[in-house]
Amino acid sequence: MVPGKDIKMDNFEKVEKLVEKAGVTYEDAKAALDKANGDLLDAMIILEKEGKAEAPKQSSYSTKYDEQAQYVSVEEQVENDRKKYDKAEQRRERKEKVKGGFNKVMHVLSNNFLLISKRGENIAKLPLWAVILILLMAWHITLIAVIVSLFFGVSYSFKGEADMSAANNVMGKASSAAEKVKEEYDKL
Repeated sequence: MVPGKDIKMDNFEKVEKLVEKAGVTYEDAKAALDKANGDLLDAMIILEKEGKAEAPKQSSYSTKYDEQAQYVSVEEQVENDRKKYDKAEQRRERKEKVKGGFNKVMHVLSNNFLLISKRGENIAKLPLWAVILILLMAWHITLIAVIVSLFFGVSYSFKGEADMSAANNVMGKASSAAEKVKEEYDKL
């Protein structure tokens, strides 16, 4: 006990306690205390009835194992663990598929080449991944350079593991078209 301090709370302390617990204004707390003749519990009930304070939430407790929410039956736990394992396994399988697909793409891009030739002599041999990288970084300059080079007798073809006859046919037609345009220009 604090010397000089009475066991009973003074009115100001009761008002502060009500304000803190009920979340009401000082005026509402003082008015409720006055109606309850200074009794904190009665003042709280008055505030709840007036709708100025919220009644405490109802809770229930049990000592029975299966009524407690935090406990899960063994069957439920096994099922939850199985679902987690299945999800992890599916993620691992998807990751492996993506990795396998990426490896296949990189294999194709590394083992197939763009050959740049002039009058039958190879000038450069670029892997497809390098060609794609160049196109991504400077497609507008690359496109102009390819078109202009066609008029100077440069030809392009693909070689490698994959069957690229369709792409080579297109490249051959582009070279032929450039040669025809060049011949028409020379006739003028």
